[in-house]
Amino acid sequence: MARFSVVRDILAHPLTTGSKTKTLLDYISWNLARRTTNHKAVLQLPNDLQIIVPNQSNFATGLYLHQLYDFSNMGFFCHFLRADDLLLDIGANVGVYGLLSAKSTGCRVIACEPAPDTFRTLSDNVRLNRLDDRIELHRIAAGDAEGTLTLSVGKHGFNHVVRGDGTTVPQRRLDDIIGDRVPHALKLDVEGYEMHVLRGAPRILANPEFKVVMVEINGLIERYGESVEGIRTHLRSYGFAPFAYDPAARRLDPGGKLDEMFVRDLDFVGQRVRNAPPFELLGKTY
Repeated sequence: MARFSVVRDILAHPLTTGSKTKTLLDYISWNLARRTTNHKAVLQLPNDLQIIVPNQSNFATGLYLHQLYDFSNMGFFCHFLRADDLLLDIGANVGVYGLLSAKSTGCRVIACEPAPDTFRTLSDNVRLNRLDDRIELHRIAAGDAEGTLTLSVGKHGFNHVVRGDGTTVPQRRLDDIIGDRVPHALKLDVEGYEMHVLRGAPRILANPEFKVVMVEINGLIERYGESVEGIRTHLRSYGFAPFAYDPAARRLDPGGKLDEMFVRDLDFVGQRVRNAPPFELLGKTY
């Protein structure tokens, strides 16, 4: 049943429109290739960006089929960010969000990824795309206190904070990691540990120059004694509201999904995305 669910989601992806048969054939050939090797693959994204991914990772299929597997949120960063803006990519994984943003817009990125194997691939991706001067890397977990925590191993994009066996990694507050620098947006994907990261960033959240929080909200947060509504309430207390983005129309609509985008100063953000240079993807311009 899980396989059928994946196929359904792939065929419903906005970038599948008009090419469902080809997408399905590509999906089959990709998975046949994945069964025969456990190595990494180099996949192509817009603006000549290349991404090294473990072919068994949870997002590799979407990246192979659609390039921007998370089309709405990735398209938003391509439209919102400008040269020398600062994006925080927390839970960077192999760096897709940060690399795409830096390559497409010229923005600067601070990327935090605590899993040692994943961090090595992230570092390789930055070097491969010659973005060392744009992306600052930290093999560290962002949280609500200085110290260490235990992280699971061998789960690719699903590695998460655990009690018991795992690998010990350093933890720092996000406010302390960035120092006196002023970020403009945050992408946060830490497998349920999001509330701890936000509690370690009160100075960032209070800064009026900081406009956007992109956060993956799902049931995983409950394993740390937190709640989805707790995240929403916390961000609303700083003046953020949830929106969904349509890259084709360049429109922000009130509301949100599992992966929620919280925006402050809607007039400013809306004007930015409307005035952004276009990007090309799979033969179309957005």
